[in-house]
Amino acid sequence: MGARFGDEIRLGVLTEEITPEVVDELLELTGRAERRRRLLPARAVVYFVLALCLFSSSDSAGPPGYRLVLRALTEKLRHLPGGFAQRLPTSSALTRARQRLGDKPLQALFERRCGILATPACPGAFAFGLRLVAWDGSALDVPDTPENAREFGFTGREGTNKSGNPQVRLMSLIECGTHAVIDAAFDSVARFSEHKLARRLLASLKPGMLLLADRNFAGHELWGLVEATGCHLAWRIKKNLVLPPLWVLPDGSHVSVMPTPAEGQRLGDARFHGRTPKRLPEGHLVRVIDYTVTIQSRGGPTQVESFRLATSLLDHRLAPAQQLAQLYHQRWEIENGFAELKNRLRGAGFILRSKTPELICQEVYAHLTIYQALCALKAHAAEQGDVDPDRISFTSTVQLARLKTTGQAAASPSALHEARLEVVQELLDDILPSRRDRRCQRVKKPPRNTFEAKRRDQPRPPSQVSYSLRVTRKPRNPSSPAETS
Repeated sequence: MGARFGDEIRLGVLTEEITPEVVDELLELTGRAERRRRLLPARAVVYFVLALCLFSSSDSAGPPGYRLVLRALTEKLRHLPGGFAQRLPTSSALTRARQRLGDKPLQALFERRCGILATPACPGAFAFGLRLVAWDGSALDVPDTPENAREFGFTGREGTNKSGNPQVRLMSLIECGTHAVIDAAFDSVARFSEHKLARRLLASLKPGMLLLADRNFAGHELWGLVEATGCHLAWRIKKNLVLPPLWVLPDGSHVSVMPTPAEGQRLGDARFHGRTPKRLPEGHLVRVIDYTVTIQSRGGPTQVESFRLATSLLDHRLAPAQQLAQLYHQRWEIENGFAELKNRLRGAGFILRSKTPELICQEVYAHLTIYQALCALKAHAAEQGDVDPDRISFTSTVQLARLKTTGQAAASPSALHEARLEVVQELLDDILPSRRDRRCQRVKKPPRNTFEAKRRDQPRPPSQVSYSLRVTRKPRNPSSPAETS
């Protein structure tokens, strides 16, 4: 390939989010800029790793190979007039290029691109003058190599419910209105719980935010850490958590105290022995909202579910209980975000491709960076069309981004900008209808086959074998006509 080949590689309409100047700057900061001229310079390798994630779900059978992705990234570029037509590097050469790059440039790139996207006029992004954000955890399967198994571990118990592959636990903080990743942290699924990883995200919580979370996170220590950032909270809490009212508010909610662990034990002992506490417990002052949701399905029975929220918004006039209860369903936007990241972008049921922990980290940061760039493209289209970002199809955004990436050919910044405007218009032409109320059970269909599940301690038979065939001859029958003749 020509000397300028790697310098011409771009990422189509996502280049405005991940510009060559930013990539070069971060390569210098992380010490990964090449010291000698290579076939693919470090900037081109960064774009290649990002393209691996962008095209991950383009084939339903599994993530496409290295050379397929590089061919899609450079096909038209390699056949431009001027001598760029050359053979592609081998897969092993591309693996070595990823190893030279490491994970630090992709981590720095994600940290540069992550953050809020919604403007004050964005529908569904604000409530009570606060920006709606949510956090939650998920798991990503990684290849079952000895290195990944030692570094990341497995979920479940040995021999009973252990995961089939090592897993990375991913904890994300997103903006509910746009699904933008404000911050994320990931580590070993065996050593780090969601609570531990949540502490790494505290620095990204700011005053003017309202953090939504499910009942797994409610606890005195983590509540206090979040409240100390100036961020407000509205978390679902477990029904067995005893929070007696100090006083009841006109909207039906009540103010209580989330006690310290020691105070919780003291209050529990007092209740067990029938004693009335003589002083207010030590802890955080919270407002508790109990409410029910009635679900009426067409042709089915009516169901009623109970919910319980705790919030740091103590003024019922600023945040009425009814509105807070209606607001909590916005927490599910992070589940929608995980579905976009894991199913639409990575591929449903796919595992990450990297065989070593460092390249796993590189790949996760690349997925998060590409996802953030796609969310930015969605948010820009929604702002141009003055519509809710929920009505911009993420699937269409991914597909159009791939098409424009494969169609690039040393495109100038102005040409890439024109292509971005075309994509925005196509997204607005393909706008989704408004969301309807729906319900989906958290169940899965039984498998179609009855094959026995492989245990982790079960040795795997060798896959490299040789075969030989021998035709079995039937014994001769002397009394047959063919033999007698």
